[in-house]
Amino acid sequence: MTLEELLSTCDIYHATAEKLADCKSFSCKDEDLDEFFAKDALLYQQKLLGKTYLFCLKEDPTTIITAFSLSNDSIRITNSLKKEDKEHFLEEAELRDKTMKRFPSVLIGRFATDSYFEGKGYGSAVMDFIKTLFRINNRTGCRFLIVDAYNNHRTLHFYEKNGFKYLIEDEESEATYVGVSKNKLPLNTRLMYFDLLDIKAN
Repeated sequence: MTLEELLSTCDIYHATAEKLADCKSFSCKDEDLDEFFAKDALLYQQKLLGKTYLFCLKEDPTTIITAFSLSNDSIRITNSLKKEDKEHFLEEAELRDKTMKRFPSVLIGRFATDSYFEGKGYGSAVMDFIKTLFRINNRTGCRFLIVDAYNNHRTLHFYEKNGFKYLIEDEESEATYVGVSKNKLPLNTRLMYFDLLDIKAN
């Protein structure tokens, strides 16, 4: 599914209490994600910790196709990041000449497609929408999209095919970077990023 096809069949809404109450039950078959969109999303918005959006069918606005939450974040270049990982990231992003320790980013905190519509291309089309939104209408200076992707093949493959890269290739080094004991490997999530400059702005 292309972005144009998505926008011809779906409309985007802010996730308000009224909108969620009007919508049919949403489930991606992941208990944590389902609970977030049903209960926690509004609380995050009230606390200004994130903003949740819904893509719903034009022909039936009570049907949620995909839901996602966004918040401000950054990619941090800290001493816990191995030299080779730091150099690789800066080289990939062509930022070697910059002395910044934080690179402005938007965190896709939660992202899910209703299981009924899974495998039909909606997720990737919505991801294209998010990329285009921040590439074309970048009001605050945001260079990267970042995700803490669930560390399973299905989820990682989704982000990989949508152009996301691992900030740190191996899990042991990432555990050090995020302050998790290596005794707790494998990690529950993997930190990945997408460079918005990979999209040409019109």
